Amino acid sequence: MTAGTEGKTKNSISIRKRMMQIFTVLISLTGLCITILFIFVFRNGYSGLSQVYLKDITRQTTNNLENNIQKIEDINLQILTSQTIQSQLKIVNEESLDTFELQQCRQRIERELATDGLYASYVVSVSVISLDGIECSVKKEETIGTLFGFTEEEIYEANGTSLWGLAGDTDRICVAKAILDFDTMKPIGYINIVYENSYFSAILKDNSTEYSAVSYVVNSQGRIMSTNNTPYQGTKFPMDIQTLRKQEEAVYDMMDSTQAFYYVGDEMPNHWTLVQAVSVKEFYGNLMRQIITAAMVVVIMLAVSVIFVWIATSRIAKPTRELLESMKTLGTENRYPRVKVVTQDEIGMIGTEYNKMAENIETLIEKVYKMELAQKQAELEFLQMQINPHFLYNALDTISWKALGEGNTDVSEMSIALAELLRATIKKESFIPLKEEMDTVRDYLYIQEQRFGDKISVEYQIEKDVDEYQVPNFILQPLIENAIIHGLEPKLEKGKLLIRIRKEKGRLHFLVADDGVGMSTEEIKILYEQCEENDAGKSIGIKNVYRRLILCYGEESRLYIKSEKNSGTEIQFSIPLKKERNRKTDTEVL
Repeated sequence: MTAGTEGKTKNSISIRKRMMQIFTVLISLTGLCITILFIFVFRNGYSGLSQVYLKDITRQTTNNLENNIQKIEDINLQILTSQTIQSQLKIVNEESLDTFELQQCRQRIERELATDGLYASYVVSVSVISLDGIECSVKKEETIGTLFGFTEEEIYEANGTSLWGLAGDTDRICVAKAILDFDTMKPIGYINIVYENSYFSAILKDNSTEYSAVSYVVNSQGRIMSTNNTPYQGTKFPMDIQTLRKQEEAVYDMMDSTQAFYYVGDEMPNHWTLVQAVSVKEFYGNLMRQIITAAMVVVIMLAVSVIFVWIATSRIAKPTRELLESMKTLGTENRYPRVKVVTQDEIGMIGTEYNKMAENIETLIEKVYKMELAQKQAELEFLQMQINPHFLYNALDTISWKALGEGNTDVSEMSIALAELLRATIKKESFIPLKEEMDTVRDYLYIQEQRFGDKISVEYQIEKDVDEYQVPNFILQPLIENAIIHGLEPKLEKGKLLIRIRKEKGRLHFLVADDGVGMSTEEIKILYEQCEENDAGKSIGIKNVYRRLILCYGEESRLYIKSEKNSGTEIQFSIPLKKERNRKTDTEVL
C-alpha cells in the first residue's frame, strides 16, 4: 500500500469515527434514559414492598421482645412478693443482729432467690440489698462480682418501677426495682437482677433476614441496649428515634456506612424501642440483576446500531476522501488541483467552495511572492541604515579624548565608562571572569553616580580570591539597574545599595540588596510570573537574568526575591565555582 493510499484510508476512517461517535452517543443516551426509567419504576415498587415487609418484621420482633420482658417482670414479681424475702428484709432493717443471726437471714433470702430467680438459664445473678446496703446474692458465675446498672437513689426515686439498663461496663442487661413493704408501701430494699444480653439478641438474630440485616433495641436515652451488630452494643444511637419514625425513604446508615430503610417499632413497656434497618443493597439485589440484564440488551442493540452506522458512513465518506486528497496536494510543487462536484448537498457545496479557493490561491500566490521580495529588500535596507555598535564605541572614545584635551575630566570619565559599558554589551563571550563583570558594574554605577550624586551610596562586600571565577556575561548589571530604578530612585531619602559576593560549599553566592521602596507579596508574585513567561516581547532585566541562570546552571541557580513594602529588596542567586572559560557559544548558552 502506498503512502497516498494509507493517508486516504486514515482520513476515511476518521470521518467514520466522528459520525459513529455522534450516533453512538445518541443511542447511548436513549438506552440510558430507558434504564433510568426502568430503575425509577422498579425502585418505587420495591420501596413500597420494603416498607410493608419491614413493618411486619418489626412488629413480630417487638412482640417477641415484649414477651421476654414480661418473663423478666414475672421473675421480679415472684421475688418482690415473696413472704420470706419481705420478712427477712424487715428483720435486717429493723433489728440489731449479731453476725450469726445476720448470716442466717442472708442464707434464707439467698435460698429463696435461688429458687425464684436462678432457674431461668438467662439469669446471671440475683441480688437483694437492704436499706443499710447489706447484700444477699446468688450467682451462676462465682468469679464475678455483683453488677449494678443504677444507684440506690435512682432505684428508690423510681418508687417500685422497674429500671432497665446495662450492667456496668458489660453488655449484660440489669433490671433493678425497689422492694416495697406490703403494709406501708415504703421501700425496705431493692432487687438487682442481671441477665445475659443474648436473651434479647438471640431474638434479633432469629428475625434477621437477607433484607433485615441489623436490629437495634434503643432505650429512652438513645443508648443501644441490645443489637445483632455487636460492635455498637452499649453505644449511642446516632439518629433521633422520633425523626426516624417519620422517615419513609432510604437514609444513610451512620452505623454501617451504607444506605438503608428504617422502621421504628412501638415503644415497649420498659421504654425500649426496636429499630430495624433493611439494607438497600441486599433488598435491591434482584432489581440489580434485572437492571444488568436490561443493560446487556442495550449493549447488544448499541453494537448492532454501530454496525449499521459503519455501513452508512462509508457512503458518506467517499466524496470527502477525494476532497481531502486534493487538499493534501494543494500548493505542493505548484499544484492547485480541482475536485469534481457530483452532488448538491453540503459536501458538494464544500467542493465548490474549495475549487474557488484553489483558483484564488493560484491567482494570489504570485502577488504574495512579489510582496515578500519587496519586504525582504526593505528589511535589508533598514539593517544597512543601522549604526554599528563598534562605531558608537569608537565615537565615545573620540569624545573622551576631546573632552580630556579641553580639560573636562568629568565628561571624559563618563564617556570612558559608557564606552566600557558598551564594550561589555558587544562581547561575544558568554562567560567572563568575575573581575570583568565587576568592572562593568562599576562603570555603570559611576554613570549613575553622576546622575544622582550622593543620593545613592554603594557598599561592596566581595571576598578575596574570587576575581578569576567564570560568570555569565552581564549577569549583575540588570539586577543593579532594577534596584536603582524601582527601589532607590522613587525613594525620597538617600538610599543604599549592597553588592555581596562570597564562596560557600563549592558555589559562588551573589546578593544585590537595596533599602528602597520595596515590593508587596502580590508584586513579587507578578514578577515571578513575568520571569516564567516565554513571551520575548515582554522582556525585563530581571527576567533576562532569571532565564539565563536556569539555562546555564539549571534550577539550583534560580533567582530568589525577598522584599517588603518600604523595607527594601534582596535578590539572591548562586552558581557553581568554575575558573576555566566556558567554550559554549552564545546560541548554546544564552
